[in-house]
Amino acid sequence: MAVVPVIYRCEKDLLQCIAAGDEAAFAHLFHTYHQQLGDYICRITGSITAAEEIVQDAFVKIWTKRHLLSEVDNIRSYLYRLCRNQTLNALRQLAKEKANQNEWRRNTEGIADEGIDKESYLRLIDEAVAKLPPQQQKAYLLSRKHDLTHEEIAHQMSISRGTVKKHIQLAVKFITDYVRQHAGMPVIALGIFCDLL
Repeated sequence: MAVVPVIYRCEKDLLQCIAAGDEAAFAHLFHTYHQQLGDYICRITGSITAAEEIVQDAFVKIWTKRHLLSEVDNIRSYLYRLCRNQTLNALRQLAKEKANQNEWRRNTEGIADEGIDKESYLRLIDEAVAKLPPQQQKAYLLSRKHDLTHEEIAHQMSISRGTVKKHIQLAVKFITDYVRQHAGMPVIALGIFCDLL
């Protein structure tokens, strides 16, 4: 059990204070556990950036659902379980992003097999990308041209993974619509974008 300051008689008292909205108690919990949780997640992911983001997300979740803390018997186990689950979700998302990038490559290479003029198709994509807002364009290019993960893009652009995902989703939708409007591409060719969302 963590060392609890005198103002909190025990860990249960600390959790009840947090559940009641006591920000000082929450800050104490954060400072007590964030480093060791970060180390734990970093050993699993091999990424300091991912560890920082997962710990932050876990504590945001704890604060937003603080009313549930009064039911927690062992906060250390609860925090580690929460962070482990967040980490597994992040790793699944990373694997999905890599699979999507590989699918993108395979489908782009297969365009010629569908009887589509690959050069015209790629030129339309380039035109659409050039028309994207700067942040969407940068996120999209880092993902599709440089094969960076959402986590790596978030770090490079100093934004959250969620914001990266939103930028890429909006970019893909715009590019899809642009290509459809300007070339009447068969749905099968445009379908390559759908798996990237």
